[in-house]
Amino acid sequence: MKTSSTKKAVVLAFLVAAGILMQLIESFFPVVMIVPGYKIGLANITGLFALYAYGIKEMWIVTLLRIFLSALAQGSIFSVSFALSMTGGLMGLAAMSLAYKCGWFSIYGVSTAGAAAHSFGQVLAISWIYQQFFMQLFLPVLTALSIVSGLAIAMLTSMLLTRLRFSRALERG
Repeated sequence: MKTSSTKKAVVLAFLVAAGILMQLIESFFPVVMIVPGYKIGLANITGLFALYAYGIKEMWIVTLLRIFLSALAQGSIFSVSFALSMTGGLMGLAAMSLAYKCGWFSIYGVSTAGAAAHSFGQVLAISWIYQQFFMQLFLPVLTALSIVSGLAIAMLTSMLLTRLRFSRALERG
């Protein structure tokens, strides 16, 4: 294994661990809103970071491992919340991959596309699981909230990427 591939593996493992920690911490703070279960999704910073630091494949690895291991740590593996998280995550990953690959969007557009697709995926899953199609009425509000979430996550990730690039430049001299 090369040094650069070892370093990459360590960084990706760190991103998975940081994402799990952020997801666990966020789960302790219920957000009381009009839409039940809404969270800003701070753990998505790790997947977006992986996308812009390494690429699409690494974003998928970090995000899917984070979702699976977080559910395992919370004891909710293969529960309804896991199904919602996984469905939203897969839809978000697909949207972000397409938005990133086409090259038309900045980090803000990519993140917002992922957040909106995540909300759509969760509403689709909850409607299918419980056969409660009135949940789709929450979609406009969730989409509006996901725009705010997507922009916030993109802003934080962009700041992190800028900070790390600056610190790498200082290390090189």
